[in-house]
Amino acid sequence: MPTDLDAASFALTDDGGLRVEWRPEGHVSVYAAGWLRRHQEAGADGPTCRPAPATWGAELSDAMPGADYDAVSGSDAALLEWLLTLRDRGIAVLRGTPREPLSVLALAQLIGPVRATNFGEHFDVVSMPDPNSNAYTALGLLCHTDLPNWERPPDYQLLHCLENDAEGGDSLVVDGFAAAETLRRRDPAAFRLLSRHPIDFRFRDRVSDIRFRALTIGLDEAGAVEEVRFNFAVMGAVSAPAHRIGPLCRALRAFASVIRDPALECRYPLRAGALLVFDNRRVLHGRTAFDPSTGRRHLQGCYVDRDQLLSRIRVLSRTTVQ
Repeated sequence: MPTDLDAASFALTDDGGLRVEWRPEGHVSVYAAGWLRRHQEAGADGPTCRPAPATWGAELSDAMPGADYDAVSGSDAALLEWLLTLRDRGIAVLRGTPREPLSVLALAQLIGPVRATNFGEHFDVVSMPDPNSNAYTALGLLCHTDLPNWERPPDYQLLHCLENDAEGGDSLVVDGFAAAETLRRRDPAAFRLLSRHPIDFRFRDRVSDIRFRALTIGLDEAGAVEEVRFNFAVMGAVSAPAHRIGPLCRALRAFASVIRDPALECRYPLRAGALLVFDNRRVLHGRTAFDPSTGRRHLQGCYVDRDQLLSRIRVLSRTTVQ
């Protein structure tokens, strides 16, 4: 192509397109209005490319957003509404789902293909002997994000409840965006440290050793929070210049205190047939301890990439009127 390529003239066509004559060769290009609009929406600020996060706190305990499986699986409009809720609020439940083992893999297809990790395509959350994760015990779990030790952690996590007759074991969720902004207001110095200085995350068992160094709070180019990585169970030793180790540890403790704030923590009892889906790079999840001697508790989970969710939203938006 000529290095001095330039538009000699341009004008709108009768049907709303754009006609451009290029110099020095005199080539004419005509761009249809629909083509131009599609490419405009493909930019970073397009209406279905970036989430518009609606933050929340403990009030979600009594108002968990969601839908019924029959409605979502039978209507593109209902599915699109549910996916938009998941995108914008970072969490949504699907009620009345099939309860057969491995149904979570089929349910994931409402969004897109499953993403495999070192735990496989799916994982079973049950109390078991010799576990390689605290999730596979009856212990209570502090709210955390999964797999921050990966260079790109899974985006969305699906937790499908097959059985939950044990005493205890309520799901706990915290909006990491709300928690990070609370830390920014309460302790700006701690926020600056966690958003500027990475820490080490590592998972190691008999067959895996996956590690990555990353920020606890990731910001976008405008300074808004776009990712949270927080999981003491896979956090490595704090590696930093000596003068920064103490402040980093105090900052992590300050963030942990915010995450445990009752005003931010939502408690949701996950019942059989419910599918809880949340943004793993935004929403921290945990649970209360449960007593396996009082009944069986069995969840199955998997992960799906954000690209698949946004793609599904765009495709459904082509033909579905909101």
